[in-house]
Amino acid sequence: MKRKLFVIALALLVLALAAQAFADDGYYVREEASRRGMKLISTEEVRSIASKHIGANNISFKDFDLDNEVHDYPNGSDFRPVYEFECYANGNEYDCKIDAVTGEILKFKLDD
Repeated sequence: MKRKLFVIALALLVLALAAQAFADDGYYVREEASRRGMKLISTEEVRSIASKHIGANNISFKDFDLDNEVHDYPNGSDFRPVYEFECYANGNEYDCKIDAVTGEILKFKLDD
């Protein structure tokens, strides 16, 4: 009986973790970018871009997501991968969006 409960609990845990991975928008965006032959910049590159833009080295990042901005791509495509995140430096909070292919800063707003 205990073994059956253990196997069921383990199976539910595996299913929950798999569902979480597939629910991640970043997973879809990475897969779609790969299918379209797009090379995404790394999160380290994004952090470097943000650091240079702010002019600070000691930055903390929060809510780092890879999303699709379907309506913003300049060439009219329905797919534009972007990194969206918040970062904190020098006592300020910034709301940021960076193109995940080109590294172009799309939004870098100082939050009030």
